[in-house]
Amino acid sequence: MARNPQSGKKVFRVSDVITDHGTSLGVLFQRANVLMRVEQLLSGFLDPEIAAHFQVAAIRENRLILISPSANWATQLRMQASQLIKRLRQAGFPEIEHIDIRVAPLAEQHTEQRKKRALSAAARQALEAMARIEADTEE
Repeated sequence: MARNPQSGKKVFRVSDVITDHGTSLGVLFQRANVLMRVEQLLSGFLDPEIAAHFQVAAIRENRLILISPSANWATQLRMQASQLIKRLRQAGFPEIEHIDIRVAPLAEQHTEQRKKRALSAAARQALEAMARIEADTEE
């Protein structure tokens, strides 16, 4: 770990902090990744119309907690809960035994899937320059 002579504080690489699951930021990042993975799986299992009306809030004590913006969408999710649990277990989440669905406004509305676009020449050039700088600082 390098020291910044001006501040006397340790300098850490962001990638090291994020991937270190012993740090609070690393644990938070790991938990967020799990929740995003579960939400993506559920979106793939559900009818696209329903998939746009829920978010994964948390996994606590073998319970998956989903948020839905209205009672109508929550009811439709509840009717499919047992099937979703079965599919999640097959996908590698055997710890999920129950699904709780709560009605609340979604943090952000789902939008259509973004289309993957190629990097512009300027963006590619900037990334290559950053990679060279990073490689130089490691040596």
